Amino acid sequence: MKKQIVLSCLWFFSLSICNAQTPDSSKYSALSFEIGKTGLIYNISFDRKLSGKNFGYRINMGSNFAKYLSVFTTGVGGYYLLGQKKKYFELGIDLSYFVVTEISDDQRGFADIIIYPDYPIKTFYASMNVGYRKYGNRSLFRIGISPGFNKTEFLPGGYISYGFIL
Repeated sequence: MKKQIVLSCLWFFSLSICNAQTPDSSKYSALSFEIGKTGLIYNISFDRKLSGKNFGYRINMGSNFAKYLSVFTTGVGGYYLLGQKKKYFELGIDLSYFVVTEISDDQRGFADIIIYPDYPIKTFYASMNVGYRKYGNRSLFRIGISPGFNKTEFLPGGYISYGFIL
């Protein structure tokens, strides 16, 4: 799992280097650290707002880094922004591949109080984003709610994200 996360971070970094070669791209791309979405999962996201448009896309990857009940997610999403200048109301949808791996069934601990399933599962997870987005000079801040569902259940969620403009 650690190898997948490192490789994904390198992939995100290479995307930012490639996009940085064009003069307009630097103010529309961001690399963010996010807490939330599907329970207490730490995500790294590459966010790209299309030039001159009020919509864009996101590519993300996350994990809970737990020892006995490991969660890994990766996915893509799109969003539409309502507002002007640097402050926006954000509406979006995400589709993620969601994997919960149970290493030891007798040591749950913190997993009993978080929102994602506490049993082994591999499924797709669809979620909706409703939130606030603010662009700073070299930063991106996002906060909102993101309810979603997988094959069998509804999962409430929220997120807070801070990133750097590339």
